[in-house]
Amino acid sequence: MTHRIHIEASSEPRPGLFYLLPKIHKPGHPGRPIISGIGTLTTGLSSCVDSLLKTYATNTPSYLRDTTDFLRKLQNIDNLPNNTILPTMDVEDLYTNIPHEDGLQAIRNTIPEDTTASQTADLCNFVFTHNYFQFENNLYLQISGTAMGTCMAPQYANVFMADLEQHFLSSHPLLSLLYLRYIDDIFMIWTHGQETLETFHRDFNNLHPTINLSLNHSTQEIHFLDTTVQITNGKLDTTLYRKPTDSYSYLHASSSHPEHTI
Repeated sequence: MTHRIHIEASSEPRPGLFYLLPKIHKPGHPGRPIISGIGTLTTGLSSCVDSLLKTYATNTPSYLRDTTDFLRKLQNIDNLPNNTILPTMDVEDLYTNIPHEDGLQAIRNTIPEDTTASQTADLCNFVFTHNYFQFENNLYLQISGTAMGTCMAPQYANVFMADLEQHFLSSHPLLSLLYLRYIDDIFMIWTHGQETLETFHRDFNNLHPTINLSLNHSTQEIHFLDTTVQITNGKLDTTLYRKPTDSYSYLHASSSHPEHTI
């Protein structure tokens, strides 16, 4: 199989621009590091890699596209036992903690070798090794992980996590009734008790030296994405979840904003 690739390249590329997005819903308001990749040397290439990875990144049992997809996959789940636990796990700083070689190997493991595995890994490596960015008056090169801001980052993270969890889940003696993941956010339905859940979490955390997962769980309700999931009489109920920082600000339908924004 061959792929025709067309890459738009800027005639005068610039370095990426580093900035922080404050996480106002977390204590201390830490910043989420972003590198704007618009107009950089790797802008077009990163977009190309994103399209190459997308098919494989989205074709895994745990993959979640969005909240609607999540709700659809919760349908028809009933007769849950009394000891059912709703756990969520979150990978801490996933993008910047994927070692290049491990991420590239995940691509080789995921994409069939007779298609574009080696070529896609090589293109990813070029993006990583040319990820220059500017902060104040200094230029830097990110040498670990991938930048949040380059087009390929979400699908690359999806491929890495899918490969990692496949190795773990295929060898673990106890599995969850349901296991779903939105990039670095994991939702499960666990029916084996809290002690085995903590063992599952510990074993998953010990799988990779730079990947650390936080664990939250409840026997009653849990928040995941923008949904609150509750257990009621052995069935799952869902409702909209809003973070405490939600200002409930909405655009009026007659606003002059672009239609997709409204």
